[in-house]
Amino acid sequence: MKLLIILLLIMSPLFADGDEHEYKEHHLPLDVSYLKLSNHQYKKLVKIVKKFKHEYKNLYEEEDTRKKISKLFLSDTFDRDEFVRLTSRLKSLSVNIQAEFFVKMHKLLTPNQRRHFVKYMKEWEVD
Repeated sequence: MKLLIILLLIMSPLFADGDEHEYKEHHLPLDVSYLKLSNHQYKKLVKIVKKFKHEYKNLYEEEDTRKKISKLFLSDTFDRDEFVRLTSRLKSLSVNIQAEFFVKMHKLLTPNQRRHFVKYMKEWEVD
């Protein structure tokens, strides 16, 4: 009897339902396993994501702009226009990083994979 129970437990994943709604409930951030990528797609995706993360990291290590913003705030008068210019530059850089990532992902994925990816696009947005 114990052997039967153990055998059933081992085999239960084979009969599990692969329902699409399961993705939202058990989805890990930045996980793309739900896309069911081919080996070729997966290799390309790894390169795309590495570049995306590297650029994203560099954006947040943009110390020069952050130092200039800090100096603006610490000065006797606050130059609103300079602040807008500096922060706009950071936002522009982040939008460009995100746009380049989405262009590459769009080319890589099939139409069906894009429909699945779009459910989790917010995870890939640069703040």
